[in-house]
Amino acid sequence: MKSSPHLVLILCLQAALVMGVFAALAKENALVESNAIDINPGQLKCCTNCNFSFSGLYTCDDVKKDCDPVCKKCVVAVHASYSGNNKFKCTDTFLGMCGPKC
Repeated sequence: MKSSPHLVLILCLQAALVMGVFAALAKENALVESNAIDINPGQLKCCTNCNFSFSGLYTCDDVKKDCDPVCKKCVVAVHASYSGNNKFKCTDTFLGMCGPKC
C-alpha cells in the first residue's frame, strides 16, 4: 500500500490531539491532588532521607536541629527535655524532585 502525504498528516494531527488530551487530564489531576494535599511550592536546600512518589510529590524525613526556612510545618521530632536541644522535622509535601543530600 502506498502512503499518501495526506494520510501521514492526518495521523500526526490525531497523535498530537490525543497527546494534548492526556496532558490536559494530567494537569487537571495534578491540580485536584494539590488541592487535596497542602503542597509547599518551595524547594528544600537539601534532603538526605527523601520519600519521592511517582506523582511528583515528595517529603523529607530528615531530623535536624532546625528546619529549612522554606518549611511551613516544622514539628519537634525528638524532645530533649533537659538539654533543650530539640530536633525538628519538616512535614511539608513538596512538588518536584528531591534536593541534594545534606
